[in-house]
Amino acid sequence: MENKPIEKARIMVIDDDISMMDMLSIILSKYNHIVVPFTEPVSAIEALKSGSFDILIVNYLMSPVNGDRVVELVREFDKEIYIIMMSVHKDLAPSIDAMTNLDIQSYFEKSSRFDQLILTIQSGIKYTNQLRNIKNMNIQLEKYVVDFANVLLKTVDAKDNYTAAHSKRVCEYALRFSDVLNLDNKQKETLKLAGLFHDIGKIGISDNILTKNDTLTDDEYETIKYHPTIGANILSVADIFEDVCEIVNCHHERIDSKGYPNGISGNDIPYLCKILSICDSFDAITTKRSYKEVKTIQFALDELNKVKDTQLDKDLTEKFINMVKENLDSFIITDK
Repeated sequence: MENKPIEKARIMVIDDDISMMDMLSIILSKYNHIVVPFTEPVSAIEALKSGSFDILIVNYLMSPVNGDRVVELVREFDKEIYIIMMSVHKDLAPSIDAMTNLDIQSYFEKSSRFDQLILTIQSGIKYTNQLRNIKNMNIQLEKYVVDFANVLLKTVDAKDNYTAAHSKRVCEYALRFSDVLNLDNKQKETLKLAGLFHDIGKIGISDNILTKNDTLTDDEYETIKYHPTIGANILSVADIFEDVCEIVNCHHERIDSKGYPNGISGNDIPYLCKILSICDSFDAITTKRSYKEVKTIQFALDELNKVKDTQLDKDLTEKFINMVKENLDSFIITDK
């Protein structure tokens, strides 16, 4: 559905009364609304899933499926469409509780006069436009939040120019792996954000530790362990990062419980976090740092294979290794 304001609505009407359907189509078409009639609820629901409609008008008493059941099924996949329930008489209308529970916005009693219905549809158009305005505002707000997070990441990069480039590569690997794993769009978006910002907590780690060219002392390593929690706390202020925070906080956890910060293991580690950890490890191995030379892809895959089922999830690691082997030309490692 486009987010621009609408003046004329695309309306689906579901009613097993063909004469009423014809009448509604004629009346609503006079107001330039686009009317799509259905007498059979199952086909109508499938059309709603694949099409774009602003308003749904559904008859309450129908055979074989009543209107309230139709609405119940519609609300499973569409929480936003404006719904008008209609019946031949107010005594046969659904209860107020039923309309509230199913989020039915309005009621129309069938009659030879359609003034009320036209006004109700105008209210539906206003409702839809207001909803779109709110969504646009939320999209803009989310963009500002992501932009601010990028600013923080650039601040980390100013301290350690490895971090931002590393995060972008981890994000790229994770998205490629997500296609292999057939993740849905929501999971992909969560994984994308987690990949980009998983190391944002390094903003709270001192420069002398981040840029140290030698092995970290025990105390310095303990300090580094705080960066996942710091990152999760930073991102937790925005709802858009709600699912991301958990992944950021545990991207250094291990299957055998020897990771940090909480020492969780196995199934307690979120699925998307397990994916990110593999991609993070792969890039860390294949990236040149001041204290180590760049490694080959085969070396990295061998290292991943050694730690599957201890540090990393075994099944996911094997799938990642196979993905890389099948696409070696696109995993060329350079002095990054």
